[in-house]
Amino acid sequence: MDNVLNQIEIISDFNDLIHPITLNDFKEKHWDKKVLLIRRKDTTYYESLLTIAKVDEVLDLHRPKGASLRVVKNQEPLSSSKYENKDGSLNLNQLYASYGDGYTIVINEIDRFWKPIKNLCQNIKHLLNHKTKGNMYLTPKNQKALLPHYDTHDVFVLQVAGKKHWKIYDDEYKTPLVNSFQPIFNREQLKGLKEITLNAGDMMYIPRGVPHEAYTTDDSSLHLTIGVYPTQWLDVISKSLQNFAQTDSSLRDSLPIGYLSNKEDLKSISTMIEKISENLFKEISNEQNLMGALQLLSEEFRTENPPKGDGHFNSLDEMEEMDLKTNLVKRVNMNCKVQQIGSAVRIIYQGGVVRGPIGITKSLEFIADNNTVFQVNQIPVLNDENKIKLSKRLIRGGLLCVIKS
Repeated sequence: MDNVLNQIEIISDFNDLIHPITLNDFKEKHWDKKVLLIRRKDTTYYESLLTIAKVDEVLDLHRPKGASLRVVKNQEPLSSSKYENKDGSLNLNQLYASYGDGYTIVINEIDRFWKPIKNLCQNIKHLLNHKTKGNMYLTPKNQKALLPHYDTHDVFVLQVAGKKHWKIYDDEYKTPLVNSFQPIFNREQLKGLKEITLNAGDMMYIPRGVPHEAYTTDDSSLHLTIGVYPTQWLDVISKSLQNFAQTDSSLRDSLPIGYLSNKEDLKSISTMIEKISENLFKEISNEQNLMGALQLLSEEFRTENPPKGDGHFNSLDEMEEMDLKTNLVKRVNMNCKVQQIGSAVRIIYQGGVVRGPIGITKSLEFIADNNTVFQVNQIPVLNDENKIKLSKRLIRGGLLCVIKS
């Protein structure tokens, strides 16, 4: 059994997802542009992420409910009262019966409940610098869950088991706003039909705004979608305005009382916007303001990407034996930044912040910029005792971990 498990390829990052396409090819030819289809002859390619045999384990142990679990057929959801017990647990037998009656089992944000998918989503997010979510769809034979629609985010479809048939239509609804309205279409409204069948191991990328639908025939289907919710130019401009408003009080002034109901205020509002915006875009696009805007986006990105459970309790146990030759490394996907504030400095990262006197700035910058294994004695500026003290603080705070030699 161990030998069989060892033969399963571990899918853990974006390059695995698009293999054999390169990242540069994907950026230039497909991102935000057109559908990408990758066919593989390896039906076990995604088994390290999930299998049909593991689906009810996810349901049983992690109890997704509310918006996290949908049971749906032909766009019609089944009431949760049919499969949720009074204590919040799931009645698996009722879910089995619903699946037998043709309903698709959907686990939204399955990355919250299943570690291999969480790791994949976090690694993709770290590389792309865009938010990600994973959904799961288990569909019985000869059924359809959803009617033709488009998504307002980009979707990577991973066919895990069985097969699913897709209808892809012309993208006349170019790059809709992320999280905006998602219409349901009648097929007569759509043009340029292309039919694609995904077999286990295949992957398809669908840019936002491309109408599509999917259904099964003589095989059931388990597929995952990795949704990528991109940061748009609109978001950068919005953050640039927000950052500029810190120094320009006119953007912080209140609108007139009752402005929504008083039509006479419309002209004065229009005049004020015209006055404010005379040189506004020149101001918000200068490098200094843009750096502030990107910093705001970076802070949001960091706080929305919590650290993952990776056995860090072992490092906490081992740090008491630490010496100058102990090997350390930042935990996986830990984005951190060093900031000087007056006579103090801090290093901020997912889930934590460590502060200290301005004199340790170079030490913290060494750690923030270092993406490889280093020894405690390599930390600059500090004496030996304080190198060990700082290392312990950063291990206890969850930024660094101990690497056994």
